Amino acid sequence: MRINDKLPSREIDKKSKKASSSRTNSGASAPFAAKLRQSEKEIADYRLELEELKQEIDRAGDNLDREQTISNFKIFRDLIGALTKKVTTEAYRVELVRSSGITPHEHEIIQVINKEADDLYRLIMSEHKDHLAITNKIMLLKGLVVDFLV
Repeated sequence: MRINDKLPSREIDKKSKKASSSRTNSGASAPFAAKLRQSEKEIADYRLELEELKQEIDRAGDNLDREQTISNFKIFRDLIGALTKKVTTEAYRVELVRSSGITPHEHEIIQVINKEADDLYRLIMSEHKDHLAITNKIMLLKGLVVDFLV
């Protein structure tokens, strides 16, 4: 078989551009692209939610510095609890591993899934460690007073 049809290079370029553009247009509506956009939106929403929670914690910490009341301690503690719950459920994966042998043991392996959330959590905890210590002491004393009165 012999091929004598030779296309000029310009026509080949035009045909290849048409073929590649038709592939990209059909691929844009693919389920993968939609899933990727959805995933990016969820990540952006998660980051925004964590940042808003950090700002609320900073405001609550400032309020706690100005007025050290039980209500301010409770607000601060609840915000820290919400942050801890959110980060631990979505930033870490806990896996239980059982060893076999003469004396079987169970070990928990904790893996960091979301490094940014972990870093933010550590930053907030280090910035507010004094507030956390004071809040824990106050809530402990409040519990002792309630136990004493009951």
